[in-house]
Amino acid sequence: MASSDVVLGHSTFDALRLGRSAQMIVGRLLRFWDSKNIKKQGEFMGITLLFLDEKNSVIHGFIPAGRAPFYRPSLRAGSVVRVSRFEVARCTNMYKITDHPFVIRFIPQTTIAEVIENAPVINVEKFMLRSFDPLQALANTNLELP
Repeated sequence: MASSDVVLGHSTFDALRLGRSAQMIVGRLLRFWDSKNIKKQGEFMGITLLFLDEKNSVIHGFIPAGRAPFYRPSLRAGSVVRVSRFEVARCTNMYKITDHPFVIRFIPQTTIAEVIENAPVINVEKFMLRSFDPLQALANTNLELP
């Protein structure tokens, strides 16, 4: 992971556009974990990431299995990072883990670098309250709880 001292021209998550482009985001890497396919004996699918921006929006990202070894050394939970040259896609309901409609997909051109100085002010965590009724409606279904 290269470090970056200057943050210029980044987009907030709400300003992202669908497709591959030269978009750049700056966000706090809240968490990341290995995603596995339980229907295929736990086959490794990639790394799922959660990012938080200065507007307190959360978006998730995904690094496919083939690119995971390249990016894994650059991932540090809690760090503020600049991610550029990625693909923005609609998030399917089956894999939706945030309220944001999009997912950031890492492609071979994607770069990630920790922002050491001049980083925007970004919260360390985001805590969301959910009302009881929507959770109760999910309780007796085969859907995962949010």
